[in-house]
Amino acid sequence: MRILIVYATTEGQTRKIAERIAEQMRGNGHDAELRNCADWQSDFHVDAFDRVIVAGSVHQRHHQRPLAIFVPANLAQLETRPTLFVSVSLSAAFADGLAEAQSYVDTFLGDVNWTPSQTLLVAGALRYDEYDYFMEQIVRFVVLKDREAADAHGDHEFTDWDVLEGAVDAFLQSEAGPAGV
Repeated sequence: MRILIVYATTEGQTRKIAERIAEQMRGNGHDAELRNCADWQSDFHVDAFDRVIVAGSVHQRHHQRPLAIFVPANLAQLETRPTLFVSVSLSAAFADGLAEAQSYVDTFLGDVNWTPSQTLLVAGALRYDEYDYFMEQIVRFVVLKDREAADAHGDHEFTDWDVLEGAVDAFLQSEAGPAGV
């Protein structure tokens, strides 16, 4: 099976997740192609793939702009095959943040008028080493609030790789066709 994995990343965690998905696909004998949608070329066609996984992360309550451009530009092709939308956020790392994480997905999908076959919320990572002072304060006092989640001075990865692998396997094994079919 030919699988396209398209991602948008800001700090690198979504790229790491997309690379891990591609490795998993190849390990299961599939032909997996990994593409950063920020580098998307118009002569590359989604039609060449049996299934598509689109992954993006949430920053300041929104998914990346390249993702919001890629999906509508390829909507007709995405709607004709099984698709999985992977949304990476810190909100997904906490039980009390799951509704918020889902609201980001719902908003994005509504904005781009897309109904993927499946969606998946994935916990992201903190990259304190890459934050300036103001971003660090926003993460500490707005994103994390009163949560005792991670050392506020070191990087921390919340992604549950086993859950991700299981969800991707389930998507590949599903008989689900395109959304709404």
